[in-house]
Amino acid sequence: MRPPPTTHTHILHCRKICVGWGCQHTDYFGNISETIENLLNGYDIRLRPSFGGDPLKIGIEVILASFDSISEVNMDYTITMYLNQYWRDERLQFVHPGTPNFLGTFAVSAMTLTGAFAEKIWVPDTFLANDKNSFLHDITEKNKMVRLYGNGSLVYGMRHVCTGSTTGNSHGGFGIVPATFSPFSNYEIINKVEGLLTGNYQRLSLVFQLQRNIGYFIFQTYLPSILIVMLSWVSFWINHEATSARVALGITTVLTMTTISNGVRSSLPRISYVKAIDIYLVMCFVFVFAALLEYAAVNYTYWGARAKRKAKRLRERAASVRKRPDDGEPLYPDYISPHRSQDSNLPQVYMSSTSVRRRSVSHIPSRRRRLLSQFRQKAKSIKVKIPRVQDVNTIDKYARLMFPLLFVVFNASYWAVYLLT
Repeated sequence: MRPPPTTHTHILHCRKICVGWGCQHTDYFGNISETIENLLNGYDIRLRPSFGGDPLKIGIEVILASFDSISEVNMDYTITMYLNQYWRDERLQFVHPGTPNFLGTFAVSAMTLTGAFAEKIWVPDTFLANDKNSFLHDITEKNKMVRLYGNGSLVYGMRHVCTGSTTGNSHGGFGIVPATFSPFSNYEIINKVEGLLTGNYQRLSLVFQLQRNIGYFIFQTYLPSILIVMLSWVSFWINHEATSARVALGITTVLTMTTISNGVRSSLPRISYVKAIDIYLVMCFVFVFAALLEYAAVNYTYWGARAKRKAKRLRERAASVRKRPDDGEPLYPDYISPHRSQDSNLPQVYMSSTSVRRRSVSHIPSRRRRLLSQFRQKAKSIKVKIPRVQDVNTIDKYARLMFPLLFVVFNASYWAVYLLT
């Protein structure tokens, strides 16, 4: 019977196995590097696979990572996506000999390479038709990957951010393949043949149908506009003599509607045609401005009639002041006798027509000033005592009824037309 091997013998045996595996592992990576160099030796990057033969079939896979932003002003959107392309290049076929390991033997079926390998081989010239700006992620390295299989099949993947322009419903009657994607409830995938100057090419279109949330615009634009229009109607219940209050209210509502319109216009795209929200804001502005003009009519009716009566009285007073005494008539006939009295030494007083005119003309300006000042004081005291003019009240009463009625009719027509369409 042989004695059992010593511990020292077992340790040497394990060291031999580890050293042997390290040599095999080094040979494994050395063979892969040599295989890649052999594949690229004499490879012409300018020619596509099967050049001169059948068309090359390329598969495209788009994985949408996130829908980052939507700009209504610039009419574009930004998405982050993974773009994977599949094709086969016979020039890159390889067969790696089996390499023994603990589990037996195996052959290399695929190699995952960095994005730098894609710059040394032919890759499809795929482009995004509505792309405005795109860039690859480069943290910590460029997010590109190439996977090469033994039969020459390749997978070329990348992760990049794309900013694309939005378009209308420009697609036609092409085959639509329904799909399911949980964050979006309405989108289409369209397979189309695109005709260019260099030939016909297939195009894969992913169409997202974006719809504005009407609740946001109702609370942001429509409801404030309605409240401002209703606020302008308050002036119909304010006394027509409160000029400062009614004018201030009218100007405030007009300026507020202008501010709302400018805010909405700055957040929407600058287009040449009229939008539905533009029509609504313009009509609200018309109602607010009409309320201000209504007070102008009331003010003119009230104060215009009083001004006419005042001017008429002034003309009558001026006409009475212009009356002059006849020529040769004594200036004070009741107090001075035209003849000298025998018992009195007072002289007789006579005035010529020229002297009378001078004295009367010199007293007219001072009299007018006194009369005008007295009239102003009386007008201020009478102003409060004058009752309401019936015509002014009638204008306000009609405005209280017509303005709300017309605004309700406009809203009913507006929402019926644009919500149904």
